[in-house]
Amino acid sequence: MIVLKQTFIPVVLGGSRGAYGIGRSLYEEYKVTVHIFCSKVIGPITDVPFFEYHILPNIKEEKVILDEVNKLEKETMGVPKIIFGSDDLYAEFVIVNKEKFPEDWIIPYVDESVFKRATDKRYFYEMCEKLNIPYPKTKVTSKLETDLPFEFPIVMKPITSQNYQDLYFEGKKKVYILETQEEYKQSFEAMQRGGYHGEVALQEYIPGDDTTQAVVTAYRSIQDSEVKLISFGQILLEDHTPSGIGNHLAILSREEKSVNENVRKLVEEFGFDAFSNFDLKYDARDGQYKFFELNGRLGVSHYYVCAAGENVASYYIKDWLTKEAIEPIIVENEALFNVVPKRLLLKYVEDKKLKEKINSFYKNRKVSNPLDCNEGVTFKRQVYIQLAKLNFFKKFKQYPPKEA
Repeated sequence: MIVLKQTFIPVVLGGSRGAYGIGRSLYEEYKVTVHIFCSKVIGPITDVPFFEYHILPNIKEEKVILDEVNKLEKETMGVPKIIFGSDDLYAEFVIVNKEKFPEDWIIPYVDESVFKRATDKRYFYEMCEKLNIPYPKTKVTSKLETDLPFEFPIVMKPITSQNYQDLYFEGKKKVYILETQEEYKQSFEAMQRGGYHGEVALQEYIPGDDTTQAVVTAYRSIQDSEVKLISFGQILLEDHTPSGIGNHLAILSREEKSVNENVRKLVEEFGFDAFSNFDLKYDARDGQYKFFELNGRLGVSHYYVCAAGENVASYYIKDWLTKEAIEPIIVENEALFNVVPKRLLLKYVEDKKLKEKINSFYKNRKVSNPLDCNEGVTFKRQVYIQLAKLNFFKKFKQYPPKEA
């Protein structure tokens, strides 16, 4: 581990690729050791020289995390701490338990009421309707419907993903694409048997392959409530395993002017002074990007923003710790974020212009995989990174993208 004398101590909850991305962003910008709270050291966070690991087998228990927080506070008194949640559950944990952290710990998230309202899909679609922002036709319900206002195939997903994320049951998916009424019935009943009894959003299916999907990362400052960052990413390829649907594997960062004002209106209307990210899909039927949801944290693949030249860590530190002025920016730079082998990406991207663009990025060495960090990388980590890339061939053979 790299031992550094530092002016603040970052703590990241979780062991996902998103946790690694936050940690790497912090190290790249500030050369700090990052404290990782995790149940065990797994793949993405294995053998990282600038991480200090806190192994907490029972990390899902509130007391376990807070005890470790207080232990770290006693060991590092006088040095400011800032804590991050790497997924929905951990982000919600620090938000809900904000008052239980030591007084000088920085929790760079919105208040619980704002978070829950903005990330509840029912309220989100109500806001889209109010602001005249395009979104897919949606019906929110807690029961099995027999008469839907749109035809199959349909999309089904839980209204509050935080309550759903920690459940485990056969047939579980993050998002269900259902071809028939019978498939809908079976999946709805499986969710209920698995422990999810909340509302679900049923939506019209917008046709299109992975490249019609998009993500937007936004940041609104706590200092002046101004939107400081809008970073658009066109999805080129996403994970299609049942547990990984919605995880973006390859992203083309570019500007998309048609969505900027809608992003700004949503963030401002919710009063979301923090990072948020939005899922969108381009609907060729009317030529508009439709908004699907707001996530009240950085996305797992947020490093695409860093690849385009905007280090996300600097927004946290400047706004919450050093109180520096932040100049607003809409990211225009084109960059390629990709965690899968080039051959696999080119296999599943069918658009010729996009293929040419991908080859150009590789030719000019402008491709970013956040796991490919050369500084202090051990042989064990090099092996993991290569095996992780090769494993995508197996994943896509078993779960290939469906035709649009």
